[in-house]
Amino acid sequence: MSDDKVKIETGDAGKGKTEIAREANTEELEERALSVFASERNEDLTALILSLITTFLVLIFTKWM
Repeated sequence: MSDDKVKIETGDAGKGKTEIAREANTEELEERALSVFASERNEDLTALILSLITTFLVLIFTKWM
């Protein structure tokens, strides 16, 4: 049964090695992983933009008061 699986090195983020089925669609797995990174990047950009806007508003209002 272990012959049906392939061990892949996932590095530090994946905590070592992972076993996947030999017939697994690796392209689909890669696309899923990349979509996770893309969504995290979008969240990071959104947080950066909101913090810049907040900083700008705070600077404007503190100057006026």
